[in-house]
Amino acid sequence: MAGIKGLWAILGSVDNAEDREDLALVATAIQVHFAGRIARERSVVEFMAVRFRWPASRTRRRLGALVELGVLRVSRDLADNWTKVFEVVDRPHVPAAIAVELGA
Repeated sequence: MAGIKGLWAILGSVDNAEDREDLALVATAIQVHFAGRIARERSVVEFMAVRFRWPASRTRRRLGALVELGVLRVSRDLADNWTKVFEVVDRPHVPAAIAVELGA
């Protein structure tokens, strides 16, 4: 279990601050807005376009980067014409006291 990195530790390894901020925003949007629902690529792209005025290409690049970093898991929805479906990889829970201490 010691080898499992948390979301913020993984995103902290991204050098470019703007990219790191974008990646955190997409991951958080999927966790919060799509909680309990399937996060289809098209839905995520539309949400980011409406909420943050992002072009589709920017969201798709960020989704791909999050998959490469291991933050998101991607699969195909066979019932819906091979649509990409994203889910956040489960991370160990960080108690609130430790998160505050770490400055999260």
